[in-house]
Amino acid sequence: MAEEGERDAGTAAPAPAPDLQDGEHVGDALRAIRVARGLSVADIASLTRIRPAYLEAIEALHLQDLPSRPFTIGYIRAYAQALGLPGDVAIARFKADDPDRNDALRPPVGVRRMADPRLRLMMLAGLMILSAILVWNLVRRGTLNEEGRRPASIVATAPVEAAPTGAMVLGAPLPAPVESNAPPPYLTPGLEAELSAALPEGLIATEDPTLLDLGETFAPRGRVHGAAGRVVLQARRPTTLIVWGPDRSAWFARQLAAGEAYRTDPVPGLSFETVEAGVIAVYLDGRARGVLPAGITRGSALTRPPPA
Repeated sequence: MAEEGERDAGTAAPAPAPDLQDGEHVGDALRAIRVARGLSVADIASLTRIRPAYLEAIEALHLQDLPSRPFTIGYIRAYAQALGLPGDVAIARFKADDPDRNDALRPPVGVRRMADPRLRLMMLAGLMILSAILVWNLVRRGTLNEEGRRPASIVATAPVEAAPTGAMVLGAPLPAPVESNAPPPYLTPGLEAELSAALPEGLIATEDPTLLDLGETFAPRGRVHGAAGRVVLQARRPTTLIVWGPDRSAWFARQLAAGEAYRTDPVPGLSFETVEAGVIAVYLDGRARGVLPAGITRGSALTRPPPA
Protein backbone atom coordinates (compact mmCIF):
# COMPACT_ATOMS: atom_id res chain seq x y z
CA MET A 1 0.00 0.00 0.00
CA ALA A 2 2.87 2.36 0.79
CA GLU A 3 4.40 1.69 -2.61
CA GLU A 4 1.11 2.47 -4.32
CA GLY A 5 0.91 5.86 -2.46
CA GLU A 6 4.44 6.81 -3.47
CA ARG A 7 3.67 5.85 -7.11
CA ASP A 8 0.50 7.99 -7.10
CA ALA A 9 2.41 10.98 -5.65
CA GLY A 10 5.11 10.76 -8.30
CA THR A 11 2.59 10.75 -11.13
CA ALA A 12 0.38 13.65 -9.86
CA ALA A 13 -0.78 16.09 -12.64
CA PRO A 14 1.05 19.48 -12.78
CA ALA A 15 -0.84 22.66 -11.69
CA PRO A 16 -2.59 24.49 -14.57
CA ALA A 17 -0.81 27.56 -16.02
CA PRO A 18 -2.37 30.95 -15.07
CA ASP A 19 -4.34 32.86 -17.71
CA LEU A 20 -5.84 36.35 -18.17
CA GLN A 21 -8.97 35.48 -16.21
CA ASP A 22 -7.05 34.65 -13.00
CA GLY A 23 -6.34 37.04 -10.17
CA GLU A 24 -8.27 39.98 -8.84
CA HIS A 25 -7.70 42.10 -11.95
CA VAL A 26 -5.90 42.03 -15.27
CA GLY A 27 -2.67 43.38 -13.75
CA ASP A 28 -2.59 40.54 -11.24
CA ALA A 29 -3.15 38.03 -14.06
CA LEU A 30 -0.31 39.50 -16.17
CA ARG A 31 2.10 39.39 -13.22
CA ALA A 32 1.20 35.77 -12.45
CA ILE A 33 1.77 34.73 -16.09
CA ARG A 34 5.09 36.66 -16.20
CA VAL A 35 6.33 34.98 -12.99
CA ALA A 36 5.16 31.58 -14.19
CA ARG A 37 7.26 32.00 -17.35
CA GLY A 38 10.30 33.15 -15.39
CA LEU A 39 10.37 36.69 -16.82
CA SER A 40 11.22 39.89 -14.96
CA VAL A 41 9.76 43.36 -15.30
CA ALA A 42 12.98 44.42 -17.00
CA ASP A 43 12.50 41.66 -19.59
CA ILE A 44 8.97 42.92 -20.43
CA ALA A 45 10.23 46.52 -20.54
CA SER A 46 12.93 45.47 -23.01
CA LEU A 47 10.35 43.74 -25.24
CA THR A 48 7.67 46.47 -25.16
CA ARG A 49 9.77 49.63 -24.74
CA ILE A 50 7.48 50.54 -21.83
CA ARG A 51 8.95 52.11 -18.74
CA PRO A 52 9.29 49.61 -15.84
CA ALA A 53 7.41 51.98 -13.54
CA TYR A 54 4.40 51.83 -15.88
CA LEU A 55 4.57 48.03 -16.01
CA GLU A 56 4.60 47.81 -12.20
CA ALA A 57 1.63 50.25 -12.07
CA ILE A 58 -0.27 48.01 -14.54
CA GLU A 59 0.40 44.89 -12.45
CA ALA A 60 -0.85 46.71 -9.32
CA LEU A 61 -3.59 48.45 -11.37
CA HIS A 62 -2.57 51.84 -9.94
CA LEU A 63 -4.22 53.93 -12.65
CA GLN A 64 -3.27 57.19 -10.96
CA ASP A 65 0.38 56.41 -11.80
CA LEU A 66 -0.40 55.79 -15.47
CA PRO A 67 -1.06 58.15 -18.36
CA SER A 68 -4.54 58.69 -19.72
CA ARG A 69 -6.84 55.73 -20.42
CA PRO A 70 -6.02 55.34 -24.16
CA PHE A 71 -2.29 55.09 -23.35
CA THR A 72 -2.98 52.60 -20.55
CA ILE A 73 -5.02 50.40 -22.92
CA GLY A 74 -2.14 50.44 -25.42
CA TYR A 75 0.36 49.45 -22.72
CA ILE A 76 -1.83 46.51 -21.56
CA ARG A 77 -2.19 45.28 -25.14
CA ALA A 78 1.62 45.41 -25.65
CA TYR A 79 2.21 43.67 -22.29
CA ALA A 80 -0.16 40.81 -23.18
CA GLN A 81 1.32 40.39 -26.67
CA ALA A 82 4.84 40.26 -25.20
CA LEU A 83 3.66 37.27 -23.15
CA GLY A 84 2.17 35.65 -26.25
CA LEU A 85 -1.40 36.34 -25.14
CA PRO A 86 -4.21 37.91 -27.21
CA GLY A 87 -4.24 41.67 -26.63
CA ASP A 88 -8.02 42.01 -27.20
CA VAL A 89 -8.73 39.55 -24.35
CA ALA A 90 -6.46 41.50 -22.00
CA ILE A 91 -8.16 44.76 -22.95
CA ALA A 92 -11.62 43.21 -22.41
CA ARG A 93 -10.54 42.07 -18.93
CA PHE A 94 -9.20 45.58 -18.15
CA LYS A 95 -12.46 47.24 -19.24
CA ALA A 96 -14.39 44.79 -17.07
CA ASP A 97 -12.15 45.57 -14.09
CA ASP A 98 -12.25 49.34 -14.67
CA PRO A 99 -15.28 50.47 -16.73
CA ASP A 100 -14.85 53.55 -18.92
CA ARG A 101 -15.84 56.69 -17.00
CA ASN A 102 -15.24 58.98 -19.99
CA ASP A 103 -12.28 60.53 -18.27
CA ALA A 104 -10.64 63.36 -20.12
CA LEU A 105 -7.22 62.79 -21.51
CA ARG A 106 -4.59 63.32 -18.88
CA PRO A 107 -1.17 64.61 -19.71
CA PRO A 108 1.63 62.09 -19.71
CA VAL A 109 3.03 61.41 -16.26
CA GLY A 110 6.31 63.18 -15.61
CA VAL A 111 5.74 65.94 -18.18
CA ARG A 112 5.65 69.42 -16.69
CA ARG A 113 3.19 71.83 -18.28
CA MET A 114 4.64 75.22 -19.01
CA ALA A 115 2.09 78.00 -19.56
CA ASP A 116 2.94 80.42 -22.36
CA PRO A 117 3.22 83.91 -20.76
CA ARG A 118 2.29 85.53 -24.08
CA LEU A 119 -1.13 83.88 -23.96
CA ARG A 120 -1.85 85.49 -20.60
CA LEU A 121 -0.78 88.90 -21.90
CA MET A 122 -2.99 88.51 -24.99
CA MET A 123 -5.99 87.59 -22.84
CA LEU A 124 -5.36 90.58 -20.55
CA ALA A 125 -5.07 92.95 -23.53
CA GLY A 126 -8.30 91.61 -25.05
CA LEU A 127 -10.13 92.07 -21.75
CA MET A 128 -8.90 95.67 -21.48
CA ILE A 129 -10.05 96.45 -25.04
CA LEU A 130 -13.51 94.99 -24.41
CA SER A 131 -13.79 96.99 -21.18
CA ALA A 132 -12.81 100.22 -22.97
CA ILE A 133 -15.42 99.63 -25.70
CA LEU A 134 -18.11 98.95 -23.11
CA VAL A 135 -17.26 102.11 -21.13
CA TRP A 136 -17.22 104.22 -24.34
CA ASN A 137 -20.65 102.93 -25.37
CA LEU A 138 -22.10 103.70 -21.94
CA VAL A 139 -20.67 107.23 -21.93
CA ARG A 140 -21.84 107.86 -25.51
CA ARG A 141 -25.36 106.66 -24.74
CA GLY A 142 -25.52 108.88 -21.66
CA THR A 143 -24.38 111.89 -23.70
CA LEU A 144 -27.02 111.28 -26.39
CA ASN A 145 -29.76 110.91 -23.78
CA GLU A 146 -28.66 114.14 -22.10
CA GLU A 147 -28.72 116.01 -25.43
CA GLY A 148 -32.18 114.62 -26.18
CA ARG A 149 -33.54 115.90 -22.85
CA ARG A 150 -31.92 119.32 -23.26
CA PRO A 151 -34.24 121.90 -24.99
CA ALA A 152 -32.87 123.19 -28.26
CA SER A 153 -31.95 126.84 -28.28
CA ILE A 154 -34.07 128.73 -30.79
CA VAL A 155 -32.99 132.24 -29.88
CA ALA A 156 -30.01 133.52 -31.82
CA THR A 157 -27.73 135.78 -29.81
CA ALA A 158 -27.09 139.04 -31.60
CA PRO A 159 -23.87 140.94 -31.07
CA VAL A 160 -24.14 143.49 -28.31
CA GLU A 161 -23.66 147.01 -29.59
CA ALA A 162 -22.56 149.93 -27.52
CA ALA A 163 -25.44 151.97 -26.19
CA PRO A 164 -25.75 155.35 -27.90
CA THR A 165 -25.00 158.39 -25.80
CA GLY A 166 -27.04 161.56 -25.71
CA ALA A 167 -30.70 162.16 -26.46
CA MET A 168 -32.41 159.71 -28.75
CA VAL A 169 -34.50 161.12 -31.59
CA LEU A 170 -37.39 159.02 -32.89
CA GLY A 171 -38.71 159.48 -36.41
CA ALA A 172 -42.29 159.38 -37.53
CA PRO A 173 -43.97 155.96 -37.44
CA LEU A 174 -43.99 154.08 -40.73
CA PRO A 175 -47.33 153.40 -42.37
CA ALA A 176 -48.65 149.90 -42.69
CA PRO A 177 -47.52 148.15 -45.92
CA VAL A 178 -50.03 148.05 -48.73
CA GLU A 179 -50.68 144.86 -50.63
CA SER A 180 -49.77 145.20 -54.31
CA ASN A 181 -52.82 143.21 -55.33
CA ALA A 182 -55.25 145.08 -53.09
CA PRO A 183 -58.63 145.57 -54.75
CA PRO A 184 -59.70 149.13 -55.60
CA PRO A 185 -61.55 150.85 -52.79
CA TYR A 186 -65.30 150.89 -52.99
CA LEU A 187 -66.72 154.33 -53.68
CA THR A 188 -70.30 155.22 -52.93
CA PRO A 189 -72.11 156.35 -56.13
CA GLY A 190 -71.93 160.15 -56.42
CA LEU A 191 -69.12 160.39 -53.84
CA GLU A 192 -66.34 160.35 -56.45
CA ALA A 193 -67.54 163.66 -57.95
CA GLU A 194 -67.54 165.30 -54.54
CA LEU A 195 -64.00 163.99 -53.83
CA SER A 196 -62.74 165.20 -57.19
CA ALA A 197 -64.12 168.67 -56.52
CA ALA A 198 -62.43 168.69 -53.11
CA LEU A 199 -58.94 167.75 -54.44
CA PRO A 200 -56.38 170.58 -54.21
CA GLU A 201 -55.72 172.44 -57.41
CA GLY A 202 -51.97 172.68 -56.80
CA LEU A 203 -49.20 171.28 -54.66
CA ILE A 204 -48.47 172.41 -51.13
CA ALA A 205 -45.23 174.29 -50.85
CA THR A 206 -44.98 175.90 -47.43
CA GLU A 207 -46.70 173.69 -44.82
CA ASP A 208 -43.82 171.21 -44.24
CA PRO A 209 -40.19 172.01 -43.32
CA THR A 210 -38.91 169.17 -45.52
CA LEU A 211 -40.10 170.84 -48.72
CA LEU A 212 -37.49 171.24 -51.38
CA ASP A 213 -36.66 174.40 -53.24
CA LEU A 214 -38.70 174.81 -56.38
CA GLY A 215 -35.55 175.36 -58.40
CA GLU A 216 -34.01 171.99 -57.41
CA THR A 217 -33.45 169.38 -60.13
CA PHE A 218 -34.13 165.63 -59.87
CA ALA A 219 -31.16 163.48 -58.79
CA PRO A 220 -31.66 159.67 -58.55
CA ARG A 221 -30.75 158.44 -55.07
CA GLY A 222 -32.24 154.94 -55.35
CA ARG A 223 -34.26 152.69 -57.61
CA VAL A 224 -36.59 154.44 -60.10
CA HIS A 225 -39.80 152.50 -60.78
CA GLY A 226 -42.13 152.85 -63.72
CA ALA A 227 -41.52 153.74 -67.37
CA ALA A 228 -39.95 156.90 -68.80
CA GLY A 229 -42.09 160.02 -68.42
CA ARG A 230 -42.18 163.70 -67.55
CA VAL A 231 -43.39 163.31 -63.96
CA VAL A 232 -41.14 161.85 -61.22
CA LEU A 233 -42.29 161.23 -57.63
CA GLN A 234 -39.37 160.74 -55.18
CA ALA A 235 -39.64 159.72 -51.51
CA ARG A 236 -37.66 161.98 -49.19
CA ARG A 237 -38.04 159.43 -46.37
CA PRO A 238 -39.70 155.98 -46.18
CA THR A 239 -43.38 156.15 -47.07
CA THR A 240 -46.13 154.48 -49.10
CA LEU A 241 -47.19 155.50 -52.61
CA ILE A 242 -50.23 154.24 -54.56
CA VAL A 243 -50.77 155.15 -58.20
CA TRP A 244 -54.37 154.76 -59.42
CA GLY A 245 -55.12 154.38 -63.14
CA PRO A 246 -58.00 155.97 -65.01
CA ASP A 247 -60.04 152.78 -64.53
CA ARG A 248 -59.47 152.95 -60.73
CA SER A 249 -57.05 149.98 -60.82
CA ALA A 250 -53.83 150.16 -58.84
CA TRP A 251 -50.96 150.68 -61.28
CA PHE A 252 -48.35 150.88 -58.54
CA ALA A 253 -48.45 150.29 -54.77
CA ARG A 254 -45.21 150.05 -52.82
CA GLN A 255 -43.42 150.97 -49.65
CA LEU A 256 -40.69 153.32 -50.92
CA ALA A 257 -37.37 153.75 -49.17
CA ALA A 258 -35.72 157.15 -48.92
CA GLY A 259 -34.48 158.14 -52.40
CA GLU A 260 -36.67 155.68 -54.36
CA ALA A 261 -38.82 157.24 -57.09
CA TYR A 262 -41.68 156.52 -59.51
CA ARG A 263 -41.67 157.89 -63.10
CA THR A 264 -44.71 158.24 -65.39
CA ASP A 265 -46.38 160.40 -68.01
CA PRO A 266 -49.34 162.63 -67.02
CA VAL A 267 -52.01 160.25 -68.31
CA PRO A 268 -55.54 161.73 -68.09
CA GLY A 269 -57.45 160.34 -65.10
CA LEU A 270 -54.23 159.30 -63.27
CA SER A 271 -54.11 160.02 -59.49
CA PHE A 272 -51.58 159.53 -56.68
CA GLU A 273 -52.26 158.64 -53.06
CA THR A 274 -49.96 159.05 -50.06
CA VAL A 275 -50.53 158.92 -46.32
CA GLU A 276 -48.17 161.69 -45.28
CA ALA A 277 -47.95 165.27 -46.44
CA GLY A 278 -44.66 166.70 -47.66
CA VAL A 279 -42.83 163.35 -47.92
CA ILE A 280 -42.97 162.72 -51.70
CA ALA A 281 -41.32 165.37 -53.89
CA VAL A 282 -42.72 166.07 -57.38
CA TYR A 283 -40.48 166.76 -60.38
CA LEU A 284 -41.79 167.86 -63.78
CA ASP A 285 -39.36 167.69 -66.68
CA GLY A 286 -36.55 167.27 -64.13
CA ARG A 287 -37.33 170.38 -62.03
CA ALA A 288 -38.97 170.45 -58.61
CA ARG A 289 -42.64 171.46 -58.39
CA GLY A 290 -43.28 170.81 -54.67
CA VAL A 291 -44.48 167.88 -52.57
CA LEU A 292 -47.67 165.81 -52.45
CA PRO A 293 -50.27 166.47 -49.76
CA ALA A 294 -51.81 163.63 -47.76
CA GLY A 295 -54.60 161.78 -49.52
CA ILE A 296 -55.31 161.59 -53.28
CA THR A 297 -53.87 164.06 -55.80
CA ARG A 298 -54.99 164.17 -59.43
CA GLY A 299 -52.23 163.87 -62.00
CA SER A 300 -53.49 166.93 -63.87
CA ALA A 301 -52.58 169.04 -60.82
CA LEU A 302 -48.90 168.07 -61.22
CA THR A 303 -48.61 169.51 -64.75
CA ARG A 304 -50.24 172.85 -64.12
CA PRO A 305 -47.88 175.80 -64.10
CA PRO A 306 -47.13 177.19 -60.67
CA PRO A 307 -49.13 180.24 -59.62
CA ALA A 308 -47.57 183.60 -60.35
